[in-house]
Amino acid sequence: MQQAVTAPRFRSIAIGGLLLALTIGAPMVKATTTSDDGMVTKRLALHTVVEPTAIYLSAWRNGDVTVQFEKGEIRPITFRVRATIPDGCRWEGTETLIPIDDKMFTYEYSEEILSCPPGTESTYRKTPRTGLVTVE
Repeated sequence: MQQAVTAPRFRSIAIGGLLLALTIGAPMVKATTTSDDGMVTKRLALHTVVEPTAIYLSAWRNGDVTVQFEKGEIRPITFRVRATIPDGCRWEGTETLIPIDDKMFTYEYSEEILSCPPGTESTYRKTPRTGLVTVE
């Protein structure tokens, strides 16, 4: 049995099993917190299609988003992100969230070309999409 633990493949399996056991046994971090002023912070996760070659001007560009709600009351949200994309044109992405219930929003994404360098047009196409956002 000692050989199984010292062989590289079996050692990796043993270490992986130990890490899995520690992860399962670790306390879960709450995604919802309440501050002294009654503001409740919630983490939102986006569930939608992603075209691999598309550029999305999204609040979720770096992962899940955290937002604050007064007294925890879920309300509609609009995110706007502006950027100059590689062809030199300035775009605005708008994400609209409408509550379905206290755990989910409908999601709609649209884009608008704000400006391009004189004499040019954007070489990118708009990529509207819909989906769901869940309160984690």
